[in-house]
Amino acid sequence: MKISSFKEYSEIYGFEPCFVLWMQGCPIQCKGCWNTQTWDFKGGYEMDIESIFTLIKKQRDSKEWDIKALTILGGEPFFQYDELYHLVSLVKTLDIGIIVYSGYEKEELIQAQKDSIFNLIDVLIYGRYIESMRDTHLFLRGSTNQVIDFLSTRYNASQIRDGNYIEIDIDHFGGLDIVGYIETTDSLLTSK
Repeated sequence: MKISSFKEYSEIYGFEPCFVLWMQGCPIQCKGCWNTQTWDFKGGYEMDIESIFTLIKKQRDSKEWDIKALTILGGEPFFQYDELYHLVSLVKTLDIGIIVYSGYEKEELIQAQKDSIFNLIDVLIYGRYIESMRDTHLFLRGSTNQVIDFLSTRYNASQIRDGNYIEIDIDHFGGLDIVGYIETTDSLLTSK
């Protein structure tokens, strides 16, 4: 599976603590996307699905981290549909929540026959990012047209908590990793 990166623990990419996986390659390439490093099909790196599954299971079983879900973003996860399906099938055995993003509309996924995965995931967040509809205070979405579709009863709309969330991690070498729906520097300087 071609991935861009992963984060072993996050509290902002789901409804409960989750493992986050960014897949590599995006044919959609929405204008204004802030994950442009995930677009290049030759970028990122290869990681076998069983190794990714082992990492997720380790985090789920960890007393320190205790993740309760997996969130998969991109890039475009459905671009690598067979690999995505295989990984989700394995993760389903762990009885944790599964959230998958797509820049495609749900109908486009159905027409492309990439909808059999809907029975395995709890939430599908879909729709293209539209820069003119950007709202950094939406929960799990970047623009107001995007939809949070609850495909199981594990989560529901009452758990949506709009707001501007970011996470800042410091690695072992003192480097910073900042993720989330970040406002521009100008708006951060002028907001109260």
